[in-house]
Amino acid sequence: MNRGIVGAIDGKTICAISTPAGMGGIAVVRVSGPEAIRIASSLFSRDLENLESHKAAFGKIVRGEEVLDECLATVFRAPGTFTGEDTVEIAVHGSTFIQTELVRWLIDAGCRHAGPGEFTARAFLNGKLDLTQAEAVGDLIASDHAGAHRLAMNQLRGDFARAIGELREGLIGFAGLLELELDFAEEDVEFADRSQFDALLGDLLSKVSSLADSFRTGNAIREGIPVAIIGAPNRGKSTLLNALLGDERAIVSATAGTTRDTIEDTCIIGGKKFRFIDTAGIRETTDEIESEGIRRALTKAQGASIVLYLFDASVDGAEAVDQSLEAAAIGPEAQTAIVWNKTDLAAAPGERRDLEFHVSAAQGLGVEELKNWLAEWGSESQASDALMVTNFRHYEALVEARSALEATRSGLLNGIPGDLVASDVRQALHHLGSITGEIDPEDILDHIFSNFCIGK
Repeated sequence: MNRGIVGAIDGKTICAISTPAGMGGIAVVRVSGPEAIRIASSLFSRDLENLESHKAAFGKIVRGEEVLDECLATVFRAPGTFTGEDTVEIAVHGSTFIQTELVRWLIDAGCRHAGPGEFTARAFLNGKLDLTQAEAVGDLIASDHAGAHRLAMNQLRGDFARAIGELREGLIGFAGLLELELDFAEEDVEFADRSQFDALLGDLLSKVSSLADSFRTGNAIREGIPVAIIGAPNRGKSTLLNALLGDERAIVSATAGTTRDTIEDTCIIGGKKFRFIDTAGIRETTDEIESEGIRRALTKAQGASIVLYLFDASVDGAEAVDQSLEAAAIGPEAQTAIVWNKTDLAAAPGERRDLEFHVSAAQGLGVEELKNWLAEWGSESQASDALMVTNFRHYEALVEARSALEATRSGLLNGIPGDLVASDVRQALHHLGSITGEIDPEDILDHIFSNFCIGK
């Protein structure tokens, strides 16, 4: 039976390569556990057991008469380490042979090879990180732009965990009073002030809802701000996509209806990640496949953070803008910008709107101005210091907690028996606790840490 990562943690000393797989200038092999310093010292040309914590020593990896490499060994003594255990990090030359041989020598000397995410799992189990911080380690490693990096760093500092902790603390006191009432049910006494509890629930619901609602923005920042490019056929949507990406990503053709499905790709603009979506041309059609493409285009537009609605300056009149926007029925959540394309062939008609761009995607004219606006919009949307939820697991737990809090509040207002109200409160506490790991079902923990690489 597979016990999972957390269930397999046995307190033994573990080792693994912590740097990316492959050959490089330097590779780091990490050793953690009660025998980490002794085992590493047994393969090192100098005594590490008497080396001060957080100090490095230069020497050789040796076994008998065999010398594997010259290296740098850094000793970290518990509890002031990432895992909370004694740890040694050995920096060797990046030869794949040296890396694998060193791990083999360490295993022969008494180590066990670490499972995926086991170093971070040990940090969590030893109280060095809460669960949100442990997940932030993975997010930080995966961050490929400034926005994702900032969110991961905020979470790694514990900002999100502290907010969840405050929400739980607000509930725990009243939960205790409700439980006390159950113990004195026969005396028919009330320890918890119902009006005060209702005010608390209202405040908690507001904060939980705010966090849950931030998921759309937070996830967009991490995965890429979705930008839908829509318009009638032959307006240059695919050409604009290629110009924004700086690559021939979409097929460009004068034949109407060439793009029948959505085409997506990402790029970094101004340190922010954008996910551009080229869509099928919007028009009346009896073609079943093209109709499905148009339906998907409108769906993407309604779910995007930004919509670039393209018009052809050489064909479309000013009246086409209002008609097209009304027909598309784009929701207020999306920022819609009007883009007049092919302005090298004709001037854009009508009076210029507040959010309107004049470009020639084929010639590259005006594209830089559009990209600058996108970068500015991305910076403004991410400028707030408010906490943002970026993780589906956190979002789901917040939604469940909100549902339990709503049931609790409804129960109090409608005179539901105290044991049922207390059950709803316990459910809310359970879901909030599942975010930070204050409850620790192994299936949740295993799911999280199994997504880490071996050396983390």
